[in-house]
Amino acid sequence: MDWSGFKKQLKQGKVAKIYLFYGNETYLMEKAIESLKNKLITDGAEAFDYQQLNGQDLTAESIVLKANVLPALSEHRLLIIENPSEEIFKNDTFLNYLDDPAPDTCLVLVIDGEIDKRKKAIKKISQQGEMVYFTSPKGLNFAKSLQRIAKEKGYNLPLTEAQLLANASNNDLKLANEELDKIITYVGDGPITSSVVHKLVSDTSTEKNIFQLVDALGNRKPTLAITILRYLLAKGEAPLRIVAMLARQLRLIYQVYLVKDKKELASRLGVKPFVAKKVLAQANNFTMVTVERALNELLKVDLRLKTGQGSPESLLEQALWTISLKREH
Repeated sequence: MDWSGFKKQLKQGKVAKIYLFYGNETYLMEKAIESLKNKLITDGAEAFDYQQLNGQDLTAESIVLKANVLPALSEHRLLIIENPSEEIFKNDTFLNYLDDPAPDTCLVLVIDGEIDKRKKAIKKISQQGEMVYFTSPKGLNFAKSLQRIAKEKGYNLPLTEAQLLANASNNDLKLANEELDKIITYVGDGPITSSVVHKLVSDTSTEKNIFQLVDALGNRKPTLAITILRYLLAKGEAPLRIVAMLARQLRLIYQVYLVKDKKELASRLGVKPFVAKKVLAQANNFTMVTVERALNELLKVDLRLKTGQGSPESLLEQALWTISLKREH
C-alpha cells in the first residue's frame, strides 16, 4: 500500500492494529502519523494515549509492554516506534505479539529505508496489519504534490513556481515543504511568484556542500566536516534542514547496497544519472553498518533538536565527530 491507499483507508474509517511505515519519504510518513493521531487520539489526551519513541533505545519486551497498556482517555492508544533495531524483529516476544496484537493499541513501526519482506516478522505484520510504502512522487507529480500542500496551507502555488521549488529542493518533499513555509512567511497575504521563489529557495551550493560534508564523513575527516557545517550554519541554513539533507544523502548511499544491478541505480534511487554516479562513488567510503550508524546518530540529533535538548551547533558537531571516528568492528 502507498500513501494514497493509506489515506483512502483512513477516510473510510479503517485503522489497522499494526502498521509498518517504510521508504525514503519522511515528510509523508510524518503526515501519516499526524493523520492517525487526529483520528485516534481525543483532544487533550495526547499525554496519556500517544507515544513516539526511538526504537534504538528499546528492547522487544519493552515495546510489547508499552503496546499492551490500555488507553486512558481515548478509545485507542497510538504507539510510534521509529527505526526499531534488527534484533526486535527476531525476538520471540515480539513475534508472539504480532500473532495476537492488543486490540486497543495502534502500533506503528517506522523504518527509514527499504525492508526485507522475507523476514518472518514482516510477513506477520502484512497478515495482521498494513505495510505502507512512502516514496517521493516523480517529475510533474512532485510539482503537483507541492501545489496540493500549498493549497492545504491556504495558498495558490502556480505550476511553474511549483516546478522551480521542486528543482531547488532536489525532489525532497520535506525540504520542499520547509522552503514553502519560508516563502509563505515572506509573502504574507501576497501571491507566490517566480521572483519570490528564486529569491528565497536555497541555491545549489548548499547541495554541493552537503556532498562535501558526506565525503568528509566517509573519509574520516571530522575537522573538515565541522568546517563545512559551520559554513552552512553561518549562511543561515536551518539545523533541521542540514540534518534532513544529510540523512537523505546517507539514505541514498544505504540504498546503493540494496540495488544489485548498478545499471538500474538511478531509476531505483529516483535520481538523475549524474547524481546516482556521485552517490555510488560516495558509497565506496561507507559500509552498510557505518551508514546505519550515521543515520542513527542523525536521528538522535533530530529528536534532540525538536525537543530543545542542547544547542544546534554543539549537537551537530558532536554527531559529526561520532560518525567520522566510528569504524566497523
